[in-house]
Amino acid sequence: MIAPYLSVKLAEECQRTGINFLDTVGNAHIDVPGSYLFITGKPRPKEPRAATDQSALRKASTLRVIFALLTIEGLAQQPVRTIAEAAGAALGSTSNAIEDLVALGFITGEARKRRLANKEALQVEWARQYPISLRGKLKPQRYACVDGADWRGGSLLTDEPEVALGGEMAAAALTQYINPASACIYSWLDRGQLLRKHRLRPDPGGPIEVLDAFWPRADQAKAKAVEPAVAPLLLVYADLMASNEGRSVEVAGMLMERLKNGA
Repeated sequence: MIAPYLSVKLAEECQRTGINFLDTVGNAHIDVPGSYLFITGKPRPKEPRAATDQSALRKASTLRVIFALLTIEGLAQQPVRTIAEAAGAALGSTSNAIEDLVALGFITGEARKRRLANKEALQVEWARQYPISLRGKLKPQRYACVDGADWRGGSLLTDEPEVALGGEMAAAALTQYINPASACIYSWLDRGQLLRKHRLRPDPGGPIEVLDAFWPRADQAKAKAVEPAVAPLLLVYADLMASNEGRSVEVAGMLMERLKNGA
């Protein structure tokens, strides 16, 4: 008998009843004149994840992994542990995310030969899912300057090395095509330290929104020099698209062209 897989219990039953078998993972019972072989206990083969839609991309941990793969050159070919560290995700979550991406056709090859496929579609899907499934976990909160100073000239936006601009502020720095009405800041600093250092107070209607940065600070330091520092282009694009404001969406289209060209 040849079968895809036989459990230990079934293998022992085949041995007891004298049935020869061989399965696809190497378990076997062969009892013929002059030869005897009995192997059992080899684990069930891992079945490929059957993702039939893109619901798997709605997990925050998966979005972290996708972002890292899309923004760090050559990361897809690295070991899963390295990808997990770059994404700030658990090892198991990263492994599951990679399996989902393979099932959905966004990754081809295995291990050191992994490659991203359908990259543009993955960028668009990531940007669509980001405000739904990940952004809210970055502790977004709005602030105003304690002394009522003009936020546009504050040190947070000009002299702070531990933050990166997102949204309209980043778009203005990148394109000079939009006049930002508010600031979106991604910060690696402890939130309390950031507020004290730059004299900010919580204000639901404040012009400065701060979120926790979720990509490696070292990776930001290696990015192309732009003053002030801006978040990765994909994240800026996602911020602008999530605003649903005409001018911002228009600029997002300009940034998508840069993404297509590998900027």
